[in-house]
Amino acid sequence: MSAETIKIESGYLAGTIGAELADDRPDFEHDAELLLKFHGIYQQDDRDVRRARAQAKLPLDYSCMVRASVPGGIISAEQWLALDRVASLANGKLRLTTRQGVQFHMVHKGELRELVAGINASLLTTLGACGDVVRNVMACPLPEPEQQAVLQPVVDDLVARFRPYTSTYWELWVDGEQAVTAEPAERPEVLDTIDDVEPIYGDAYLPRKFKIGVAWPGDNCVDIYTHDVGIVPTLSEGTRGDLTGFVVLAGGGMGMSHNRPADTYPLLAQPVAWVPPQHLGDVVEAIVTTQRDHGDREDRSRARLKYLLEARGVVWLRKQIEIRTGRSLAAPVELPAWEVHTHHGWHEINGEHVLGLPVPSGTVAGGLRTALRRLIADGAVRELRVTPRQDLLLVGVRDRSAIEAVLRANDVVLASDQSPTRNLAIACPALPTCTKALGEAERVLPDVVDRIEKVLADTGNTGLPLRLNMTGCPNGCSRPYAAELGIVGRTKKNYDVFVGGSPAGDRLARRLREDVPLTDVPELLRPLLERFSATAGDATSFGDWAVEQNWDDLQALLAEPTGRRRGRGRA
Repeated sequence: MSAETIKIESGYLAGTIGAELADDRPDFEHDAELLLKFHGIYQQDDRDVRRARAQAKLPLDYSCMVRASVPGGIISAEQWLALDRVASLANGKLRLTTRQGVQFHMVHKGELRELVAGINASLLTTLGACGDVVRNVMACPLPEPEQQAVLQPVVDDLVARFRPYTSTYWELWVDGEQAVTAEPAERPEVLDTIDDVEPIYGDAYLPRKFKIGVAWPGDNCVDIYTHDVGIVPTLSEGTRGDLTGFVVLAGGGMGMSHNRPADTYPLLAQPVAWVPPQHLGDVVEAIVTTQRDHGDREDRSRARLKYLLEARGVVWLRKQIEIRTGRSLAAPVELPAWEVHTHHGWHEINGEHVLGLPVPSGTVAGGLRTALRRLIADGAVRELRVTPRQDLLLVGVRDRSAIEAVLRANDVVLASDQSPTRNLAIACPALPTCTKALGEAERVLPDVVDRIEKVLADTGNTGLPLRLNMTGCPNGCSRPYAAELGIVGRTKKNYDVFVGGSPAGDRLARRLREDVPLTDVPELLRPLLERFSATAGDATSFGDWAVEQNWDDLQALLAEPTGRRRGRGRA
């Protein structure tokens, strides 16, 4: 059956999941596997042992990835401890995602109910963390009071509106107890839709996943242009002052397919409208239902809003919103210039300290996991926040030296201990668990950064803050196509290399070379970095420099022997 038929016939995401949880098989069958995604669960297998098990005529080593939604990345100390406890049911690690969620890997079928119930007991949930629905709503995590007074109500409203309403999830995982509210926000009569159980999604839900991000004006830490819908507050004084409304963008998305380059590709979101605060939720809902009704349900590779908007245009989308809300739209206003803040290091906010801690590829394990447990148990950290680059903010710190002492005693590296490029590098999990992975990402990223740092030093670019995003397949979960340097898996050993994305996150990179052995990538970049060091101004980023060059000249430069000449340092 097609994915659409499976959804429609599932009884609102139930299917055979309950019966299969009760059987002795280590895996789920195809239809249940598809429906599990709506419950925040992906079936996977250990690909490191796949070939050996096949040769031994053994079944695959099945397990699941379970993802908890964390709206805006905000996790209380008590919630963190609950997530830490259920990690023992997985591989002992918590993995922070590029959408501010928390994942657990290698969860076996028999442990699923206990793990999912444990997450829900903490007042977080896995419902809607995956699947053809609105995913985890992202937002700038820095806990500045004036920012949160604007951003938090938006996040709360969107979560309430777009979390699936079906009772199936609660019946399967928490015995019918609705631990996390799924009550709908009030909506005008004009938006009453086609279904009593799922008034927004209907029985077929959306054609594909749908992503929403909320940025603070001037700080594009959420990569606002890569979302299906991006929301940016407008303030009376540019990046400060009273809230006046919101600019709504639409049509971003990173995914593509290597074998379909002509009709699958990354796109950036476009400004659609300026919206007064009281109408924002209705406008976003109108965009979601437009995608529900008009998105491609025949070809899942082209089922995202970005392709619908590219085909129909912004004027058409504005008309759809006006029809569905019964209100006219104002034109979008110009936004302030963007920077991308890492939020690393120490911040002082309302008499408390906040530490932005780099977490390599978002993996919380070993010493870091131990240190966080101790700090929370001692009351030294009140709250944690996941950033869009897989890092953590430790909030509510009063004694900075005590925090640093515990972290260093557990061999946790601070942002000040390593290079800007290493602090900025992110990667998706890829092998051995992700079924989509064509090559490595997280496991090889440290070595890739080592090699690139050596080339940076050789070419006089020590200290350059190079934004490197790496992914094991073209789906682009780590947003490589909007990075200054994107490395995208094509095979187990070879990768496509993209350069020229904006350090502000508002420009796509271009593919510099395809099908490059990963070991050759640093040397591929050497002549570019030599030329960059010799010709770029001190304040020029590598991404901005690369996009300003004649592309044919850059391609020719790759074929020239390198002189290994040294430029000026950037330390």
